[in-house]
Amino acid sequence: MNARISFLRLVCLSVLLGVVGALSAQVFLWLLHWGTVIFLGWIGDYRPLTVDVAEHLVHWPAWRLGDFWIPLATTLGGLAVGYLTHALAPETQGDGSDDAIETFHHRGGHMRYRVPFIKTLVSVITIGSGGSAGREGPTSQIASGLGALVGGIFKLPESERRYLVLIGMAGGLAAIFKSPLGGAFFAVEILFSTMAFQADALPYTLLSASVAYALTGWFVGFGPLLPLPHGTGFGGISELGWFVLLGILAGFFGGILPTIYYRIKDAFDALRLPVMVKPALGGLLVGLIGLVAPPLLSGGYGYMELALRGGLGMVAGILLLLSFGKLIVTSLTIGSGGSGGVFAPMLFVGVFLGAAFAALLQALGIPGISPTALALAGMAAVFAGVARVPLAALFMVIGMTQGHALIVPVTIAVIVSFWVQSSLSAKFRDPILYRSQRHDPERLSP
Repeated sequence: MNARISFLRLVCLSVLLGVVGALSAQVFLWLLHWGTVIFLGWIGDYRPLTVDVAEHLVHWPAWRLGDFWIPLATTLGGLAVGYLTHALAPETQGDGSDDAIETFHHRGGHMRYRVPFIKTLVSVITIGSGGSAGREGPTSQIASGLGALVGGIFKLPESERRYLVLIGMAGGLAAIFKSPLGGAFFAVEILFSTMAFQADALPYTLLSASVAYALTGWFVGFGPLLPLPHGTGFGGISELGWFVLLGILAGFFGGILPTIYYRIKDAFDALRLPVMVKPALGGLLVGLIGLVAPPLLSGGYGYMELALRGGLGMVAGILLLLSFGKLIVTSLTIGSGGSGGVFAPMLFVGVFLGAAFAALLQALGIPGISPTALALAGMAAVFAGVARVPLAALFMVIGMTQGHALIVPVTIAVIVSFWVQSSLSAKFRDPILYRSQRHDPERLSP
């Protein structure tokens, strides 16, 4: 009887957290819009490229160099974030997904109630001021924190509170990325560094993610977050070899990314500066890079849309520099103590790696392979390897773009990347992006 009551209670709470996830995601996006307007728009005199605008461009937009107010915006944003996190909630620094994983594995589903609200504020400031960070990390910590809050209100046992962390995370991610399968699998797969997931929580994360997606569609429609060009498809088995090669490249990138990311983070940790000043220094460095390469600022979704459209004639070398540059500015933003996720930046790294590979093949005179398919495969493959989440990466990227016609080549690239990254990084000090991941799942009987 107790098991049945627990099951019914978790089902009801999954529906509730799906609603909460959808609403919190919409509030976060609204605040992020105004944070961007205030910091990058009013202070930095810079308007990031949006997906809606990028979708209708026929040429790569000219880079407006010399916007010397950008470093002021990024530095002020970092200074505000450093002060707020240091004074109110130090655990809101960095990537929120890692903290959510830590909450599940080591804190019994407990999280301070102020965390979701402080995380919202500091993430809005970080990303809105031009810091290179993603929406999913804040959403993970915000939504999982709200799940922990619900568990505390109802005084649930630890096993159920831990479920609620995952259920809340799934709802928030499904809403923010408009990908219910991706959100549900991300929440249960991100916990582990092997090809494993918390299977007994999956029915509840699927329910929460589905509710959140349905409610989000009611708010803003069911169109993809990153639309693909009309008629995008897969050319056939003869092209699969190129996706295998791209998977190898993505796995290699995924192998070295954690090392670079944590070396930069460790360098900031070693600086003898007040903790609250370090995000400002990181912001200043990001702003200086942004003077030369504005596409690297903030989330970069508009530029990801351009990459998915084949790069619009950009040469392979520039596309590859943007891919690697995104890793550097993300490491500076998050490693210095800024607040935001690394999922979206790694998507940026992957989509530009795929676009660069496509541009190289075109330059070599190899015809017929869809640049969009390679860019999409690179997007999924890099994150699948670096975060060790092959299923979540596949479902998330296909859901974000509604690129179901490309599921075969994308799956091939994801599998190869995951295998290459796991093999290459096995003896590295930092083999994975999320240090809180465990090796094997555990049984939680509600």
